[in-house]
Amino acid sequence: MTPDPGRDVMVYQVAMIDAPGGGPLGDRWTVWLGTESEGSFDTEAEAIRVARQLAITEGRPAWLMPEGGRAIRLVD
Repeated sequence: MTPDPGRDVMVYQVAMIDAPGGGPLGDRWTVWLGTESEGSFDTEAEAIRVARQLAITEGRPAWLMPEGGRAIRLVD
């Protein structure tokens, strides 16, 4: 099974960077249901919890997409 970003629930890790200074601000995690954003979260655990619940409710697979990493299936 492979992720379908246009349909599945996706959790993306995003590295935040300070625009004026260019320094790192830390990571955020965004949750998407297909092409619709479901929010941005401070912790990976919170984003995964939301994604799993959304996947169960919508009957779709959920995936964690770490920055620079491979897809990890959260829910079938």
